[in-house]
Amino acid sequence: MKNIKIFGVLCITLSLLCSCQIYSVVKDATDHEEARVIMKDGTEYVGRVKMPKCNTENIRLTTADGKKVKLKNTDIEVLGVWKKTHTDMCHYLVCHPYRTNKMFSTKKEKIIKPQWMAVEAQGDHVEFYCCSYKYSIPKDGTLTISSVQNGDIIYIARKVGDENGYVIGYKTGGKKFWRSQLVKYLEDDPSLCAKLENKEIEPDDLEKIADLYNPVRE
Repeated sequence: MKNIKIFGVLCITLSLLCSCQIYSVVKDATDHEEARVIMKDGTEYVGRVKMPKCNTENIRLTTADGKKVKLKNTDIEVLGVWKKTHTDMCHYLVCHPYRTNKMFSTKKEKIIKPQWMAVEAQGDHVEFYCCSYKYSIPKDGTLTISSVQNGDIIYIARKVGDENGYVIGYKTGGKKFWRSQLVKYLEDDPSLCAKLENKEIEPDDLEKIADLYNPVRE
């Protein structure tokens, strides 16, 4: 699939590994990091970027020769970022709109405009992301995702090819909610949904779910 191939290009070109680890605010984090950007039209940029917040609309990148570039979030296919001292730890951010409703609320689903989110797991047919207010990389090279006061870290699923993602859970939410959201969103794979409902697969095992999900299985 297109997205999988693009992430593969980043991995091969940079020889970097993807990881997404969630922490609270870290004091030694910096706002600017090394980056490689692949645009939806195939154009690539390498340089340093100011780390985005979830609602950042323009990514500002400075190339090695000092050229400054402003890139629209919705024109970017994938943003790979890493600490200069940890070139083996690349983190991938993408920007997508998503459908959501408040947990335990009867309100109708609504579409949230494109937000930056970190890639958590990828499969041939579905991808999972984690999203909150701020992204940064402390001195140990890991990705820090922090929320505002009374906020939360949201987990989002998006079927490959779909424009919008879908909220499947919250960091502070229970597994029951995660399980019900996943079964609802992935209902076109009854076999996987049965394993989720029977608790053969934990709802937060996103890598396994991404690997197994196949809506076209015979």
